[in-house]
Amino acid sequence: MAPLPRPQASTVRAIYDAYEAAAESWDSLGISVGEANAPCDRQLWYSFRWASPLEKHHGRQLRLFATGNLEEDRLVEDLQRIGVDVYGQQDRIRLVGSHVRGKCDGKAMGIPEAPKTEHLLEFKSSNAKGMKEIIKKGCKEAKPLHYGQCQLGMHAFGLTRCLYLVSCKDDDTLYAERIEYDAEFTLRLLARLERIINSPVPPSRISEKPDWYECLFCRHKAVCKEAAWLRVTCRSCLHSTPEMGGDGHWSCARWSKPISFDEQKSGCPAHLHIPDLVPGEQIDVDEESETISYRLHSGALWIDGAANDNEPGATNA
Repeated sequence: MAPLPRPQASTVRAIYDAYEAAAESWDSLGISVGEANAPCDRQLWYSFRWASPLEKHHGRQLRLFATGNLEEDRLVEDLQRIGVDVYGQQDRIRLVGSHVRGKCDGKAMGIPEAPKTEHLLEFKSSNAKGMKEIIKKGCKEAKPLHYGQCQLGMHAFGLTRCLYLVSCKDDDTLYAERIEYDAEFTLRLLARLERIINSPVPPSRISEKPDWYECLFCRHKAVCKEAAWLRVTCRSCLHSTPEMGGDGHWSCARWSKPISFDEQKSGCPAHLHIPDLVPGEQIDVDEESETISYRLHSGALWIDGAANDNEPGATNA
Protein backbone atom coordinates (compact mmCIF):
# COMPACT_ATOMS: atom_id res chain seq x y z
CA MET A 1 0.00 0.00 0.00
CA ALA A 2 1.25 3.45 -0.87
CA PRO A 3 2.22 5.58 2.14
CA LEU A 4 -0.36 8.10 3.29
CA PRO A 5 0.52 11.73 2.46
CA ARG A 6 1.64 13.88 5.35
CA PRO A 7 -1.04 16.34 6.48
CA GLN A 8 -0.57 19.96 5.47
CA ALA A 9 0.73 22.12 8.30
CA SER A 10 -1.88 24.36 9.90
CA THR A 11 0.37 27.38 9.34
CA VAL A 12 0.59 26.70 5.60
CA ARG A 13 -3.13 26.08 5.37
CA ALA A 14 -3.85 29.33 7.21
CA ILE A 15 -1.59 31.29 4.83
CA TYR A 16 -3.29 29.82 1.78
CA ASP A 17 -6.71 30.49 3.31
CA ALA A 18 -5.73 34.13 3.87
CA TYR A 19 -4.82 34.51 0.20
CA GLU A 20 -8.16 33.00 -0.83
CA ALA A 21 -10.09 35.24 1.56
CA ALA A 22 -8.46 38.35 0.10
CA ALA A 23 -8.83 37.25 -3.53
CA GLU A 24 -11.29 38.88 -5.89
CA SER A 25 -12.79 37.26 -8.97
CA TRP A 26 -13.95 39.36 -11.87
CA ASP A 27 -15.00 39.01 -15.48
CA SER A 28 -12.72 40.43 -18.13
CA LEU A 29 -14.27 43.29 -20.10
CA GLY A 30 -12.90 41.79 -23.31
CA ILE A 31 -10.40 39.36 -24.79
CA SER A 32 -7.08 39.52 -22.98
CA VAL A 33 -4.03 40.23 -25.12
CA GLY A 34 -2.38 37.37 -23.23
CA GLU A 35 -4.94 34.90 -24.62
CA ALA A 36 -5.55 36.49 -28.02
CA ASN A 37 -3.32 34.09 -29.97
CA ALA A 38 -4.98 30.98 -28.52
CA PRO A 39 -5.51 28.32 -31.20
CA CYS A 40 -9.28 27.86 -30.75
CA ASP A 41 -11.73 30.51 -31.99
CA ARG A 42 -14.53 29.06 -29.91
CA GLN A 43 -12.47 29.21 -26.72
CA LEU A 44 -11.93 32.95 -27.26
CA TRP A 45 -15.61 33.48 -28.08
CA TYR A 46 -16.71 31.66 -24.91
CA SER A 47 -14.34 33.77 -22.80
CA PHE A 48 -15.63 36.95 -24.42
CA ARG A 49 -19.23 35.86 -23.79
CA TRP A 50 -18.59 34.86 -20.13
CA ALA A 51 -19.72 31.33 -20.88
CA SER A 52 -18.25 29.52 -17.89
CA PRO A 53 -18.26 30.17 -14.14
CA LEU A 54 -15.57 32.45 -12.80
CA GLU A 55 -12.34 30.63 -12.05
CA LYS A 56 -11.52 30.24 -8.38
CA HIS A 57 -7.84 29.83 -7.54
CA HIS A 58 -6.57 28.19 -4.39
CA GLY A 59 -4.08 29.81 -2.09
CA ARG A 60 -0.92 28.33 -3.56
CA GLN A 61 -1.84 29.59 -7.03
CA LEU A 62 -2.64 33.05 -5.70
CA ARG A 63 0.71 33.19 -3.94
CA LEU A 64 2.40 32.13 -7.17
CA PHE A 65 0.68 35.01 -9.01
CA ALA A 66 2.00 37.39 -6.37
CA THR A 67 5.49 35.97 -6.85
CA GLY A 68 5.20 36.74 -10.57
CA ASN A 69 4.43 40.38 -9.76
CA LEU A 70 7.48 40.57 -7.51
CA GLU A 71 9.64 39.11 -10.29
CA GLU A 72 8.41 41.78 -12.72
CA ASP A 73 9.65 44.46 -10.30
CA ARG A 74 12.95 42.66 -10.03
CA LEU A 75 13.39 42.51 -13.81
CA VAL A 76 12.74 46.25 -14.03
CA GLU A 77 15.45 46.79 -11.41
CA ASP A 78 17.80 44.51 -13.37
CA LEU A 79 17.34 46.60 -16.52
CA GLN A 80 17.76 49.87 -14.65
CA ARG A 81 20.93 48.50 -13.06
CA ILE A 82 22.55 48.27 -16.51
CA GLY A 83 21.43 51.76 -17.53
CA VAL A 84 18.16 50.99 -19.34
CA ASP A 85 15.48 53.67 -19.02
CA VAL A 86 12.19 51.90 -18.13
CA TYR A 87 8.86 53.72 -18.22
CA GLY A 88 5.21 53.27 -19.13
CA GLN A 89 4.59 50.31 -16.85
CA GLN A 90 0.96 49.19 -16.98
CA ASP A 91 0.07 51.45 -19.92
CA ARG A 92 -3.23 50.23 -21.33
CA ILE A 93 -3.64 48.31 -24.59
CA ARG A 94 -6.99 48.79 -26.33
CA LEU A 95 -7.68 47.24 -29.74
CA VAL A 96 -10.66 46.12 -31.88
CA GLY A 97 -13.12 48.63 -30.49
CA SER A 98 -11.44 48.26 -27.05
CA HIS A 99 -12.75 44.69 -26.84
CA VAL A 100 -9.16 43.37 -26.92
CA ARG A 101 -7.53 44.62 -23.76
CA GLY A 102 -4.46 44.43 -21.60
CA LYS A 103 -1.53 46.27 -20.07
CA CYS A 104 2.13 46.28 -20.98
CA ASP A 105 4.96 45.54 -18.57
CA GLY A 106 6.68 48.69 -19.74
CA LYS A 107 8.67 50.39 -22.47
CA ALA A 108 12.38 51.05 -22.58
CA MET A 109 15.22 52.94 -24.17
CA GLY A 110 18.85 51.93 -23.91
CA ILE A 111 18.56 48.18 -24.51
CA PRO A 112 22.22 47.17 -25.09
CA GLU A 113 21.58 45.47 -28.44
CA ALA A 114 19.87 48.59 -29.85
CA PRO A 115 20.15 51.51 -27.40
CA LYS A 116 18.47 54.08 -29.67
CA THR A 117 15.39 51.94 -30.41
CA GLU A 118 12.34 52.14 -28.18
CA HIS A 119 11.25 48.68 -27.07
CA LEU A 120 8.09 47.24 -25.61
CA LEU A 121 8.85 45.17 -22.51
CA GLU A 122 7.24 41.80 -21.88
CA PHE A 123 8.33 39.94 -18.74
CA LYS A 124 7.63 36.27 -18.05
CA SER A 125 8.84 33.56 -15.70
CA SER A 126 9.16 29.85 -16.37
CA ASN A 127 10.25 26.60 -14.78
CA ALA A 128 13.41 24.88 -16.01
CA LYS A 129 11.59 22.65 -18.50
CA GLY A 130 9.75 25.56 -20.06
CA MET A 131 12.90 27.68 -20.12
CA LYS A 132 14.77 24.97 -22.01
CA GLU A 133 12.02 24.97 -24.62
CA ILE A 134 12.06 28.77 -24.96
CA ILE A 135 15.84 28.86 -25.36
CA LYS A 136 15.72 26.09 -27.97
CA LYS A 137 12.79 27.29 -30.07
CA GLY A 138 12.33 30.97 -29.32
CA CYS A 139 9.18 32.79 -28.23
CA LYS A 140 7.10 32.39 -31.41
CA GLU A 141 7.26 28.61 -31.47
CA ALA A 142 7.64 27.80 -27.78
CA LYS A 143 5.14 30.34 -26.40
CA PRO A 144 2.63 31.43 -29.08
CA LEU A 145 0.43 33.20 -26.51
CA HIS A 146 3.38 35.31 -25.40
CA TYR A 147 4.30 36.01 -29.02
CA GLY A 148 0.79 37.24 -29.81
CA GLN A 149 0.85 39.44 -26.71
CA CYS A 150 4.16 40.99 -27.79
CA GLN A 151 2.90 41.67 -31.32
CA LEU A 152 -0.36 43.24 -30.14
CA GLY A 153 1.51 45.41 -27.66
CA MET A 154 3.90 46.69 -30.31
CA HIS A 155 0.98 47.37 -32.64
CA ALA A 156 -0.94 49.28 -29.96
CA PHE A 157 1.98 51.59 -29.17
CA GLY A 158 3.42 51.92 -32.66
CA LEU A 159 6.68 50.16 -31.77
CA THR A 160 8.83 47.92 -33.95
CA ARG A 161 10.74 45.94 -31.30
CA CYS A 162 9.89 44.11 -28.08
CA LEU A 163 12.29 42.86 -25.44
CA TYR A 164 10.95 39.50 -24.27
CA LEU A 165 12.68 38.84 -20.96
CA VAL A 166 12.15 35.53 -19.14
CA SER A 167 13.49 34.42 -15.75
CA CYS A 168 13.75 30.79 -14.66
CA LYS A 169 12.10 30.06 -11.33
CA ASP A 170 14.42 27.14 -10.63
CA ASP A 171 17.90 28.62 -11.12
CA ASP A 172 17.44 32.34 -11.96
CA THR A 173 18.67 31.91 -15.53
CA LEU A 174 17.62 34.85 -17.71
CA TYR A 175 16.62 34.67 -21.38
CA ALA A 176 16.27 37.76 -23.56
CA GLU A 177 14.93 37.88 -27.09
CA ARG A 178 14.34 40.94 -29.26
CA ILE A 179 11.15 40.33 -31.21
CA GLU A 180 10.50 42.27 -34.38
CA TYR A 181 7.05 43.63 -35.17
CA ASP A 182 5.36 41.42 -37.78
CA ALA A 183 2.67 43.51 -39.45
CA GLU A 184 1.20 40.65 -41.48
CA PHE A 185 0.92 38.35 -38.48
CA THR A 186 -0.61 41.07 -36.32
CA LEU A 187 -3.14 42.29 -38.88
CA ARG A 188 -4.26 38.71 -39.48
CA LEU A 189 -4.63 38.20 -35.74
CA LEU A 190 -6.63 41.42 -35.35
CA ALA A 191 -8.91 40.43 -38.24
CA ARG A 192 -9.47 37.06 -36.59
CA LEU A 193 -10.27 38.68 -33.24
CA GLU A 194 -12.69 41.12 -34.87
CA ARG A 195 -14.49 38.23 -36.56
CA ILE A 196 -14.77 36.36 -33.24
CA ILE A 197 -16.00 39.43 -31.37
CA ASN A 198 -18.65 40.23 -33.96
CA SER A 199 -19.89 36.67 -34.37
CA PRO A 200 -23.41 36.28 -32.92
CA VAL A 201 -22.92 32.50 -32.69
CA PRO A 202 -20.02 30.38 -31.45
CA PRO A 203 -17.34 29.70 -34.09
CA SER A 204 -16.21 26.21 -35.02
CA ARG A 205 -14.37 24.11 -32.46
CA ILE A 206 -10.70 23.40 -32.89
CA SER A 207 -11.67 19.69 -32.93
CA GLU A 208 -14.88 17.69 -32.65
CA LYS A 209 -13.08 14.86 -30.86
CA PRO A 210 -14.20 14.73 -27.21
CA ASP A 211 -10.69 13.86 -26.01
CA TRP A 212 -8.74 16.30 -28.20
CA TYR A 213 -5.56 17.17 -26.31
CA GLU A 214 -5.97 20.96 -26.59
CA CYS A 215 -9.44 20.69 -25.03
CA LEU A 216 -8.53 18.60 -21.99
CA PHE A 217 -7.73 21.54 -19.70
CA CYS A 218 -9.86 24.23 -21.36
CA ARG A 219 -12.04 26.00 -18.80
CA HIS A 220 -14.92 25.96 -21.30
CA LYS A 221 -14.88 22.20 -21.92
CA ALA A 222 -18.10 21.59 -20.01
CA VAL A 223 -20.00 24.19 -22.04
CA CYS A 224 -18.39 23.30 -25.34
CA LYS A 225 -18.39 19.51 -25.30
CA GLU A 226 -20.47 18.33 -22.35
CA ALA A 227 -23.74 20.22 -23.01
CA ALA A 228 -23.47 22.34 -19.85
CA TRP A 229 -25.56 25.50 -19.70
CA LEU A 230 -23.88 28.88 -20.08
CA ARG A 231 -24.08 31.51 -17.38
CA VAL A 232 -27.10 33.77 -17.70
CA THR A 233 -25.68 37.21 -18.43
CA CYS A 234 -26.35 39.79 -21.10
CA ARG A 235 -23.48 38.33 -23.10
CA SER A 236 -25.29 35.00 -23.51
CA CYS A 237 -28.49 36.77 -24.62
CA LEU A 238 -29.48 37.07 -28.27
CA HIS A 239 -30.49 40.72 -27.75
CA SER A 240 -26.93 41.88 -26.92
CA THR A 241 -24.27 43.18 -29.31
CA PRO A 242 -20.68 44.28 -28.73
CA GLU A 243 -20.33 47.74 -30.24
CA MET A 244 -17.26 48.75 -32.21
CA GLY A 245 -17.22 52.45 -31.36
CA GLY A 246 -13.91 52.23 -29.56
CA ASP A 247 -14.99 52.17 -25.92
CA GLY A 248 -15.71 48.46 -25.46
CA HIS A 249 -19.43 49.03 -24.93
CA TRP A 250 -22.32 46.62 -25.48
CA SER A 251 -25.90 47.41 -26.45
CA CYS A 252 -29.27 45.71 -25.99
CA ALA A 253 -31.70 45.53 -28.95
CA ARG A 254 -34.59 44.55 -26.66
CA TRP A 255 -34.39 47.76 -24.62
CA SER A 256 -32.66 49.91 -27.28
CA LYS A 257 -29.98 51.07 -24.89
CA PRO A 258 -26.32 50.64 -24.01
CA ILE A 259 -25.73 48.16 -21.21
CA SER A 260 -23.19 48.82 -18.48
CA PHE A 261 -20.72 46.30 -17.16
CA ASP A 262 -22.81 45.70 -14.03
CA GLU A 263 -25.98 45.32 -16.10
CA GLN A 264 -24.25 42.80 -18.33
CA LYS A 265 -23.37 40.64 -15.35
CA SER A 266 -26.86 40.62 -13.84
CA GLY A 267 -28.93 40.30 -17.03
CA CYS A 268 -32.64 41.05 -17.06
CA PRO A 269 -36.02 39.23 -17.13
CA ALA A 270 -36.15 39.55 -20.93
CA HIS A 271 -33.04 37.38 -21.33
CA LEU A 272 -33.22 34.87 -24.18
CA HIS A 273 -30.37 32.43 -24.75
CA ILE A 274 -28.48 32.56 -28.01
CA PRO A 275 -30.14 29.51 -29.63
CA ASP A 276 -26.83 27.86 -30.56
CA LEU A 277 -25.97 27.76 -26.86
CA VAL A 278 -29.01 25.74 -25.81
CA PRO A 279 -28.33 21.96 -25.65
CA GLY A 280 -31.32 21.05 -27.78
CA GLU A 281 -33.30 21.78 -30.93
CA GLN A 282 -35.29 24.98 -31.44
CA ILE A 283 -38.87 24.04 -32.32
CA ASP A 284 -40.95 27.23 -31.97
CA VAL A 285 -40.80 31.00 -31.53
CA ASP A 286 -43.58 33.18 -30.10
CA GLU A 287 -42.68 36.80 -30.87
CA GLU A 288 -45.66 38.23 -28.99
CA SER A 289 -44.81 36.49 -25.71
CA GLU A 290 -41.06 36.70 -26.42
CA THR A 291 -40.41 33.01 -25.88
CA ILE A 292 -38.48 30.34 -27.74
CA SER A 293 -39.29 26.65 -27.33
CA TYR A 294 -36.70 23.90 -27.46
CA ARG A 295 -36.65 20.13 -27.38
CA LEU A 296 -33.66 19.39 -25.17
CA HIS A 297 -31.29 16.50 -25.78
CA SER A 298 -32.94 14.78 -22.81
CA GLY A 299 -36.24 14.82 -24.72
CA ALA A 300 -37.85 17.40 -22.41
CA LEU A 301 -39.57 20.55 -23.67
CA TRP A 302 -38.08 23.83 -22.42
CA ILE A 303 -39.50 27.30 -23.06
CA ASP A 304 -36.93 30.06 -22.82
CA GLY A 305 -38.44 33.34 -21.65
CA ALA A 306 -41.55 31.82 -20.03
CA ALA A 307 -42.72 34.07 -17.18
CA ASN A 308 -42.23 31.60 -14.33
CA ASP A 309 -39.96 29.12 -16.01
CA ASN A 310 -36.81 30.85 -17.12
CA GLU A 311 -34.19 28.72 -15.43
CA PRO A 312 -31.93 26.77 -17.79
CA GLY A 313 -32.90 23.11 -17.82
CA ALA A 314 -36.42 23.69 -16.48
CA THR A 315 -39.02 21.59 -18.28
CA ASN A 316 -42.66 21.68 -19.21
CA ALA A 317 -44.87 18.70 -19.82
